[in-house]
Amino acid sequence: MIHDLRRFVAIGIFASAFGGCSSRVSSFPDVKLPTIEESQAVSLGHCPTPKCLTVYIAPWCGYCRASSELLRALRVFLTAKNVTMRIVVGMDQSASVVDYAREFGADTFLDPSGDFKVNGVPHFIVSDASGRILKDSAGAPLVPPPWSDAILAQVASLYGLP
Repeated sequence: MIHDLRRFVAIGIFASAFGGCSSRVSSFPDVKLPTIEESQAVSLGHCPTPKCLTVYIAPWCGYCRASSELLRALRVFLTAKNVTMRIVVGMDQSASVVDYAREFGADTFLDPSGDFKVNGVPHFIVSDASGRILKDSAGAPLVPPPWSDAILAQVASLYGLP
């Protein structure tokens, strides 16, 4: 109980420093990227569920690496809530991008040349089914494992997700 309370406090501290996600009215960039399993590029502009969380990470980013396990847990949690979570690995040489992307599964998007422009990594973008960006933010909550559903719900709420 006390351990969970400490994590909630850590998330609260992160959220206050984070200031919440910025909201902007714009559309998802018309970027098409391949996944590990599909060499044909797929558009990120379309979200197959009412909301999508797209997370852009890079192999050289220490914060990205530190949050990898949390991202995998959050992806499972959000999938159960009918929220698609897409992971894009980029901004590095192809071999490094593919190697890091394998940690997240065959449906991970690859962007070694940085065609999908973000202001810092890790970068979180929430969009709706039509591709309208609802929220975006650079930075990631670093919450130590294990993650209960209550903790993952707190993290999801930072991005306005269920």
